[in-house]
Amino acid sequence: MDFAKSLLQPLSSSAVGSGVLDATKLVILGGTVETARRAASSGWNSFVSSFYLTAHFCEDDYPYDWLLNWLSKQPAWSRSREFEATTSTVTATGRSSQRTAGDEVEEDIEDVIEEDDGRPRLKVHFQPTLDTTHTIYYKGHLLRIRRSKKTDGSELSMLTISVVARSNAILKQLVLQAKREYEQECVDRVQIYFADQHGSWRWSDSRHKRPLSSIVLNPGVIEMLVADAKDFLRSERWYASRGIPYRRGYLLHGTPGAGKSSLIHALAGELALDVYIVSLSASWINDASLTSLLGRIPARSILLLEDIDAAFTRSTSRDKESTGAPSATKETKDAAGPETKKEAEKDDSKLSLSGLLNALDGMQASEARLLFCTTNHLERLDPALSRPGRMDVWIEFRNASKFQAEGLFRNFFPVAEEFEAESTPSSSLFSSYNSSTAATPPTAPTTPAPSTPSTSATPSADAAPQSLKDALPTLESASSLGTTLLDAARLSELAKAFAEAVPNEEFSVAELQGFLLKHKSRPEEAVRQVGQWVIKERELRERLAREREEKEEKERVAKEKRRKEREEKARKEKEEAEEKARKEREEKEKKEKEEAEEKARKEAAEKEKVSPPASSESEAAAAKPKDD
Repeated sequence: MDFAKSLLQPLSSSAVGSGVLDATKLVILGGTVETARRAASSGWNSFVSSFYLTAHFCEDDYPYDWLLNWLSKQPAWSRSREFEATTSTVTATGRSSQRTAGDEVEEDIEDVIEEDDGRPRLKVHFQPTLDTTHTIYYKGHLLRIRRSKKTDGSELSMLTISVVARSNAILKQLVLQAKREYEQECVDRVQIYFADQHGSWRWSDSRHKRPLSSIVLNPGVIEMLVADAKDFLRSERWYASRGIPYRRGYLLHGTPGAGKSSLIHALAGELALDVYIVSLSASWINDASLTSLLGRIPARSILLLEDIDAAFTRSTSRDKESTGAPSATKETKDAAGPETKKEAEKDDSKLSLSGLLNALDGMQASEARLLFCTTNHLERLDPALSRPGRMDVWIEFRNASKFQAEGLFRNFFPVAEEFEAESTPSSSLFSSYNSSTAATPPTAPTTPAPSTPSTSATPSADAAPQSLKDALPTLESASSLGTTLLDAARLSELAKAFAEAVPNEEFSVAELQGFLLKHKSRPEEAVRQVGQWVIKERELRERLAREREEKEEKERVAKEKRRKEREEKARKEKEEAEEKARKEREEKEKKEKEEAEEKARKEAAEKEKVSPPASSESEAAAAKPKDD
């Protein structure tokens, strides 16, 4: 201060100096007050924060969904003074647009947008905006909750919860309660997760469980698969005691549309497992990202790799008439134009076979999960992918047999007693809930050999779980759909007639299902018209085959024409080059000849200049005898 006074003392002798001195005093005083205020505020905030416990939950992790689902049920959360209207929200049934059935009664009619013509109604949800703090009481504790965006530049949100407490027990109780409520609502649904381009698992969809009775395969296949999967899930100690990696792989191969994906969906519902799907043909996927993804799959879940044969040939056709060879080979790339070459090079996968193998059963691979791989072309698979230890159980899918055709028909059309008891829609494969199976809790293994698939039949319940029925829309009567109800004897008769009219293993299950969907309320008409449908389908296949042959012939002719044009062009270019070389050679020879002649003339001229005196003397000598 004395130093400041010594500096300011000369300024006080004048009026201008006095003004500067006053201004300087104000600046110093204001700075001191502001510094003291900030220090006091920081100290007070630190003092208050010392009593708070704060937890952060990111959107890409499960607790975020649990807590947001729990918050959506709290009145204080919906009474925010600032909110945003959205048709998408986080609930146990999925983070997606919430549509309700047209006949459902809504408590708050203002939250529902009606649509005409009996279409679904789109529900509007109101949730607090970002960066707003809300206060909620939970078990005698005051929770301060804030939802905001992450500061790392990503689009992910973060949920911050603060509570006045000495330990984090209250936060653990909150997360546990939110988790239990979330799982309770998910008990009748299958959660599906996809791998995103950031290398994280993202929730994709939530689907109703599909009963195994809706999947029609040849006898014993479903029972064997369910028994083997259940035996694996309850054999963790058996694997650990013998030092065997606790993994199980299933390879589903065969014709397209035979029910591979549907079987996985039904099995996931039967075993109450979530499904994690990886697209190996994604442009962003590589060895490192795949290893990281597969290493973070939760235990007791299903990992699905669809079309694994196309992992390294992304342009491979899925058409069942394809030969099985990759569509882009070195020869075809060389014969193609420059644009095709660039596209082929751009489409090359960054995923290697060794990287895929290491991700499946390497040191970082996850355990206690069921691996399902599907392929339409078994011959394309590398032997290293399909060996035992990676793919333990193989299941072949063929076109629909007569047994499958009969079972599919029975699933589509209800018996009168079942329809009245269940009140389920006859036009859906969910109509036979009375024979659906219930998930069995893990128990001690009955056999010490889980690697051997069991063929014992799976016990079935007398009726579907009540929660599963409640999740589906209820019908008042069959007449509302125009459904023809049949007794058991008549249904059996029609199903057998339908199966007899369908050729064995000629049409896929998906094709038969498409036909039955056109007659979902007219079973007798479906039986009458199935013969004509078979004839039309055969004619359509023949026509498509002819068109495909004609197209291939045109492509072959065009290819041959292009080859001849290239050869003719090359021949002409060669002839032109030879003609050009010949002309250049002739011109060169002519030029050399002219230069030689010119040189000879010059030499002759030089000789003539030197030779005249000698020639005159010789002429004189020759004339002398004549004079004599």
